[in-house]
Amino acid sequence: MAPKENDAVRGDRPLGEGDQDKLGYREVAKRIATSLVDRTSEDGLVVGLEGEWGSGKSSLLFLVGDELSKLPPAAKPTVIHFRPWLIGKRDALITSLFAELSNQLDQVTLAAGDATRISVTKARKAGKALRSFMSALSKTGGIVELAGDVAGVGAVKLAGKGLKAAGEMATGTQASPQLADLKDQLVKSLRELGHRFVVTIDDVDRLEPGEILEILRLVRSVVDLPNVIYLLCYDSEVLAHSIKAAASVQNGRAFLEKIIQLTVMVPRPEAFQLRQWFAEALQEIGTAKNEDERERLRQVIDQEGGRRLRTPRSVVRALDSIRFFWPPLLEIDADLADLVWLQLIKDGNTALYRWIEEYCGTAAALSLGTARVEEAEKSQQLAALDAAAGEHIFDDHLYRHSFSAQLAGVTPNFSQSGPAFQLFERVDERTRDEAIQSRRLASPDHYRLYFAMAAPSHALTQSDFDTLRDALAAGPDQTAAVLLTLLRQNAVGTLTKADLMIERLKGGAYELLDGKQCRNLLRALSNSMDDAFRLRPFDGFVFSSLWDRTLPLVSLLLARLRPAQRDIATRDVFAKGAAIGWLTFVFRHEIFAHGRFGDRGRHNSDWVLATEAQLDDVIRIMVSRYKAMTLKEIQQSPRPLSLLFAWQQAGDEDGPRRLLGDHSKLDEGLLETLEELTSQINTSNRGIVTVLARQNIEPFLDYDEAEKRVKELAKKPKFKGKATRIMKLIDEGKQF
Repeated sequence: MAPKENDAVRGDRPLGEGDQDKLGYREVAKRIATSLVDRTSEDGLVVGLEGEWGSGKSSLLFLVGDELSKLPPAAKPTVIHFRPWLIGKRDALITSLFAELSNQLDQVTLAAGDATRISVTKARKAGKALRSFMSALSKTGGIVELAGDVAGVGAVKLAGKGLKAAGEMATGTQASPQLADLKDQLVKSLRELGHRFVVTIDDVDRLEPGEILEILRLVRSVVDLPNVIYLLCYDSEVLAHSIKAAASVQNGRAFLEKIIQLTVMVPRPEAFQLRQWFAEALQEIGTAKNEDERERLRQVIDQEGGRRLRTPRSVVRALDSIRFFWPPLLEIDADLADLVWLQLIKDGNTALYRWIEEYCGTAAALSLGTARVEEAEKSQQLAALDAAAGEHIFDDHLYRHSFSAQLAGVTPNFSQSGPAFQLFERVDERTRDEAIQSRRLASPDHYRLYFAMAAPSHALTQSDFDTLRDALAAGPDQTAAVLLTLLRQNAVGTLTKADLMIERLKGGAYELLDGKQCRNLLRALSNSMDDAFRLRPFDGFVFSSLWDRTLPLVSLLLARLRPAQRDIATRDVFAKGAAIGWLTFVFRHEIFAHGRFGDRGRHNSDWVLATEAQLDDVIRIMVSRYKAMTLKEIQQSPRPLSLLFAWQQAGDEDGPRRLLGDHSKLDEGLLETLEELTSQINTSNRGIVTVLARQNIEPFLDYDEAEKRVKELAKKPKFKGKATRIMKLIDEGKQF
C-alpha cells in the first residue's frame, strides 16, 4: 500500500508540479522570470542562480520555469532544460545542446502564425541556419585540444574539432570561412526571429571540474547566440574551487565572473520561518500525547531546531528522518519530542548523535547495575562531548539546561568555573520509572528503540512597523486593533503578519520600546488574544501557535520595566485584560513552570513572571476573576476546560466543583456541563478523537453518579439524543 503524502519520505528533491511553496519563493521566481524576458537585451546572456547546497536553488529554478510558462504568448520564451550530466561523452555536449535548440526551433515553427508575433518564414530560416551550422561542425570530427582561451583566462583542454572551430571564432582566431559564414547566418536569423530561448542548467557545481569548464566555455563562447539566455544553478564557492583546480588559475571566482554576466542570489529564509515549516509538517506526522510532551516539543523546535534547521534541505531531511523512524515508535507509544530532538541532532551533527548513543547505552548499564564509570572516564566523556558538540555551544545556559534535560544522569553546571555538566549522576527511582512508563529516550528499557531504526520573508513593510509604533504610542485599544488587522493578513504559508510581527518584536525590536509602549503592548495582548483565537482557531496539538509566540514576548516586555512598574503592569494585565482564555493560558504556563502544580518546575529562564511574589499576586487575581464568572461566561471562553482546570490548579478546588455541581442539579444542566468537559486525544489508528475521560469529570463532578444519570436520561425521549451522544463519549474515554 502506498503511504499517504504526509507519511511518505520525500527525499532530497526540488519542488515539482503540485508541490507547495513553503518559503514564498514563487514571488521571487515571478520577478526573475519577468526580468529575463523584459529587461535583457537581444544579445546572449549568462545568468547565475547562486546559493549554497540545500538552499533551494533547484526549487527556485523550477518555479522560474513555471512562471515563464505562464507568460502571455507574445512574451513567453521557449525554455530548454539542458542536463549535461546525462550525456555520456564529453564531446557530445555541444551536439546535444544544439539538438535541443533545433528541436525547440521546430516547435516554434509549428506554433508560428496568427496566435504569435513570430512568422513561419523567420522560424524556418532560423532552424535551417542552425542545422547548417551543426552539420558544418560535425564534419570536423576527431578529438583534439581546444586552442585559445575563455575571455582571456587560461588555456583549457576540451574535446572535438567542432569545439575547436567554434572556439576559434569565439576568441578571434582564424576559423573555416564556411563555418564562420554559417555562424554569422545563424546569428542573423536568430536576431531576426526575435524569439527568446531560456536554457536552464541545474547543479553545474556537481559536475567533474573538467566538465564544469566545458559547460562554461560552451555557454559563453561556442553557443553565445542572440536571444539565448542561459540560467545556471550552482554554489559559487564549490564552483570556484573546481575551476581553480581544473583550470590551474589562482582565483576561481574571478574566472567565473568572466563567464557569468549577472548573478541572482537565492534568498535566505528566516530561521523562525524554517522552524514554522518544520512544526506545521511535523504536526501532520505525529502529535504530542499530553501537555508536558507538547511543551517539550515546542522547546525542542525552538532551541534545537533553531540550531539545526538552517536551509530548506535541512528541514526536508529532518522531516524525512522523522517520517521514517516515527511509525514503529508510535506503535509503542514512544515520545515524539525525544525523537525530534535526536533526529535534529543526527542530521545536524553526526558526531554529537553518536556521543549521545554511546552515553545512553552506558547510562542504561549503570541503571541496571551492570557497569561502573570512574572519574577518569567521566572526564574523558566530557572532553568527547565538547569535541563533538563544538566550541562554545554550551556557553548558552538555556541550551545547556535543555540538553541535559533529555538525558538520564546529566546535570548542568551553571557556575562560572568547571565543566558544563556532571555526567552519569545518580537517577532516583521515581525519575527512572517515569522515563520507563513514558518510553522516553532517558529510559534504560527503551533508549535503544530511538537508535535501532537507527518568501524570503518580506511580508512586513516599514508601513506595518510605523502603524504599530503609532498605535503603541496611542494606547492599548489602538495596538490591539493593529494586531488583529495583521492577523487577518496572510504572509507566507499559514503564517500571518501578526506571527511575523511578534517574532520580530521578540527578535530584538522590543528593545526599542519605552516603558509606556511596553505597557500598552502588554494590555493589547491581554485584550485581543481571545479574539485572535476566534479569528484563527488552533487545537491543543499545535506546536507553535500565536499564543505560544506571545509567551517569551510577555517576559521580555516585563523585564524592560522597572520593578514597581513591572508589578503594576502585571496586575493590570491579569486583572483588567478581556482575553480571559489567553490569560488562563499564560497563567497555567506559570503554575507549571514555577512548580506550583505538577511534578516539577522548569528553569527560571522559561518563566514569564520573574518572581514567586508576582505569581502569588496573579493567583489571587485570577482566582477572584474565576469566582466572579458565570458558567455561561466560562462556556464562551476559548477553552472552557482549561479555564476550569486553571481555577482548580490555582488552589481553589471547591470553586469550580460547586459551580458545575449547582448547574448539574438539573438534567439539562448536567448534559450541558458534560459537553464542556470533553477533550481530544490523538490515537495511532483513528487520529484525533473526542472523549469524556474520567480525569476530566472527577475534579468537578462525581463520575459514577454522572454516568448513571446520563444512562437514565438516555431512556427519556426529551434527552435521548444528547444523552446518547454523551454516553458514547464516556465509553470512548474508557478505552484510553
